[in-house]
Amino acid sequence: MASLKHNFLKGVLNTLSLPMYWKLPPVDHLRSILETSTMMATLPWGVTFEKIELNEAGAEWLTPNNAEDGHILLYIHGGGYVIGSPHTHRAIAGKIAKGIHANCLLIDYRKAPEYPFPAALNDAYYSYNYLLEKGYDPKRIVIVGDSAGGGLTLAMQFKLRSEGLPLPLCSVLLSPYLDLHGSGESVEKNAKNDRFLDVFEMRKWADMYAGDHDFSNPLISPLFGNFRGLPPILVQSSESEVLYNDSTRFVSKAKKQGVKITFQTWHGLIHWWHMFGGMPEAKEAIDKIIQFIAEHYGSAKTKP
Repeated sequence: MASLKHNFLKGVLNTLSLPMYWKLPPVDHLRSILETSTMMATLPWGVTFEKIELNEAGAEWLTPNNAEDGHILLYIHGGGYVIGSPHTHRAIAGKIAKGIHANCLLIDYRKAPEYPFPAALNDAYYSYNYLLEKGYDPKRIVIVGDSAGGGLTLAMQFKLRSEGLPLPLCSVLLSPYLDLHGSGESVEKNAKNDRFLDVFEMRKWADMYAGDHDFSNPLISPLFGNFRGLPPILVQSSESEVLYNDSTRFVSKAKKQGVKITFQTWHGLIHWWHMFGGMPEAKEAIDKIIQFIAEHYGSAKTKP
């Protein structure tokens, strides 16, 4: 059962979103709204950040005071390939980084409509290669992506695999956006419950991102890809989310293809609940992410 804090926040967000249900502000206004609304989501105590340039994209290094040498978190933020930034996701990335004792590269990939596919994928791919070129062991690199960042996390691994490059130790997908067709049953079923993710705008953003490319391209909609050979994956999602069936279909398909999948579900929660650190459900989810990654770091240390 969802907490009172969650239900209060959900009621506020649903109320605020009602005027936007008929007409959302332009993309640049939505970006500003998200940046402003996350101003109070600060880095955890003991974590510092430094902005860097990364090829055609930007990025931030988040450095916890307890980071272990060689432990790296690559965080890929969500936002429908259109909104979001390191600023909006600095708090959650910092919490996970501190929890797993890892330095974090939080990337600011290029976004649609100014930069349609494959710009975001190329930026994510470049960021991982940047880590390899810096000499980091791929078996000490973990990737976390939420929503569209979850899609990029998978698409990037398809690209790495196709080029014979080493894959990360493991990855975590938080309410991943994996089917730009929006064909999952939960898209319509949960539309009124999960107004935080506007279905109509989501479809427009999908067009902005994909451009002239087919939505079924696995590098755009990873649900239609081949998952064989991918390292262990944790998936977290709520049964009440618009994107819930992106997760269920992915988990079923990936398991059949031999991928080691851990699937953790909640009920009654809105999309991006992980971002709201004051809610018990957010803390619970982040604690489980930290536990999953820590277990894989521990397993890697025992291997020759």
